[in-house]
Amino acid sequence: MEQLRTVFEPVAAAMPRPDSQSEPKARQLVRDRVFEAVRDAIVEGRIAPGTRLTERELCEAFGISRTVVREIVRRLEAEKLADVVAHRGVRVATLTRKSVTEIYQIRTELEALIVRNFLAVATDRDVATAQEFGEKLLDAGRRHDRVGLAQTMMQFDQFMTEVADMPVLSDMIAQLRTRITMLRVLALAEPGQLETGMDGVRAIIAGITARDAGAAENAVRVYVRRSGEAVLRHMDEG
Repeated sequence: MEQLRTVFEPVAAAMPRPDSQSEPKARQLVRDRVFEAVRDAIVEGRIAPGTRLTERELCEAFGISRTVVREIVRRLEAEKLADVVAHRGVRVATLTRKSVTEIYQIRTELEALIVRNFLAVATDRDVATAQEFGEKLLDAGRRHDRVGLAQTMMQFDQFMTEVADMPVLSDMIAQLRTRITMLRVLALAEPGQLETGMDGVRAIIAGITARDAGAAENAVRVYVRRSGEAVLRHMDEG
């Protein structure tokens, strides 16, 4: 419980405490902020996989009711971040080696498809925006901001998907988004992976800048493969 208190207290202190007289919108805003706080703590690795999340701890940490906690747990479960086991409570989900391998196999194909279709329709302005994303990613890397880098990469993927006008693929990515971000953060914790990742970003942006779909797609595949290898090494060492 001490770990959870340390993680949540700073966030909870900044939140308004709604009561039964508060407007419904205000209460919903607090629910959303609590959910985001718990989700971000899991994704960023501040709460370890397998950690038990009790209703009492969450109620006390955020000053919310058990009803709200159960709603938040349902949302965490829907994003595959929490496992609810009958008579055993709620725990932060633990990704298996098999599930990680499968996610990376799927991600490789989806992200290769994204960049290929992006370049098929991208305007000069779209390419310039991609270059700006590249600079943001490299800046996050220089600052060793693993979370910022993972979040920016997800925004970059979303931008290219929107330009490519691929709503079905966008829906598929959305289902994996939280777990992909979590795995990106985990991969970047592996020694040397930050530098390797930055090399990958440079290669992807170079391919996009040259409008060379083959080079960009190959760079994406190499980038994702190396990220997956880093995660699996991290799991083996853990």
